Amino acid sequence: MSYNYAVDIIHCQDYSPLHDIALGSFIVQKASSASAKENRSLVWILGLAGFVSAADNWFVSPSLSAIAAGFGASVAEAGLVLTAYMLPYGFMQPLYGFFSDSRDKVRMLRLIVFGLALGTGGSALSGSLPALCVLRAATGFFAAGIIAVSLSLIGDRVPEAERQASVGKFMGIVFAGQGLSAGLGGVLTRYVSWRGAFFFFAATAIAAALLLQALPNGSAESHRPQSGFSGQCRLALFSPKGKVIFPMAFFAGFLLLGVYGYLGSFLHERAHLDYMQSGLVVMFYGFACLAVGARVGKLARRIGRKNVVSLGEGLALASTAILCASSLLQSWPLALLATVCLGAGYISVQSTLATMAFDVAGESRGLPSGLIGFGLFCGGGLGSAAGGRLLAAGGYQTVWVAFGIGIALLILVTRRLEF
Repeated sequence: MSYNYAVDIIHCQDYSPLHDIALGSFIVQKASSASAKENRSLVWILGLAGFVSAADNWFVSPSLSAIAAGFGASVAEAGLVLTAYMLPYGFMQPLYGFFSDSRDKVRMLRLIVFGLALGTGGSALSGSLPALCVLRAATGFFAAGIIAVSLSLIGDRVPEAERQASVGKFMGIVFAGQGLSAGLGGVLTRYVSWRGAFFFFAATAIAAALLLQALPNGSAESHRPQSGFSGQCRLALFSPKGKVIFPMAFFAGFLLLGVYGYLGSFLHERAHLDYMQSGLVVMFYGFACLAVGARVGKLARRIGRKNVVSLGEGLALASTAILCASSLLQSWPLALLATVCLGAGYISVQSTLATMAFDVAGESRGLPSGLIGFGLFCGGGLGSAAGGRLLAAGGYQTVWVAFGIGIALLILVTRRLEF
């Protein structure tokens, strides 16, 4: 039925109330289709911005040796570049989330992504390692807001029934950036330079900022908090659901991102791949996040959120077991399978917890989203530090076994929780 035909029904001689119903149904279907299209566009545009924020950090890892050589420093000294980015990236997420609840989120995102582009471009021009660290800290300061504000915007604009699917797609794109950047950073550093890699990601950030211009502005008064930052934190953290999901986010980050942090070096040292080959294998973590993230919403509606979290944790446990086998056999195809399992498991857990965070503090969605990010990334940072100690004490097999035991305990706890 065409739109003109539907309207002409009103003027026909046989007009009846049934025609009202037909016309109303047709208009609702058209509106629903337009809304679904707008939601898909929203998720993909926000996803590109999130992609850049994740890639902007993780592409530096395979470039550390080149950065160190460029400044006449050791790799350990150049590693401060990663720390300089991650500290503000983790700690600023709750603050961005809190302020986004009383401001126009789209305008905030445009400013944040533009700041990210400037910081990344400035990093390419830095003349010393301390200057690079300062610029990376400034970049992390801006990048911290992208995920929290984007998740809050999805919570505002996407209907509840579609939120987990949208969050899964968004976070899948974000972690695709994390995985892809490991390989892309290695390729750019090898064939261009580490400065060229920074310029490339600065250009990508500019493209994301331009795409954000296509999103309509929102209301700056959408969810004005009733109390200050500390009051809202207490409301979220100590709500019945908050007591469950925020600690779970921390431990999931600690264990799953702790494993992820050593995949690249494991592939190089134990599977004997070069840096570029290792990066290309780690890219499949991002592919798994993207593929599974697009489907996790439907899976949650079918089997329930708790079972999705348990399934994700089970995939992560399988990943550590496969990595143990890969270490014994020195097999990179097994490590590839473990990487895919880890990516699928992580996005299943993360997207479910992020969706549940929308409901812990009434109409406030920005701060809970930021607290999820804070838990995941701070947990991941501490997990990486713990993994380093385990690696020094007993090698990669010790890392995989210890984290595997931790994930198994997390599964047992999850099965006993109610959420």
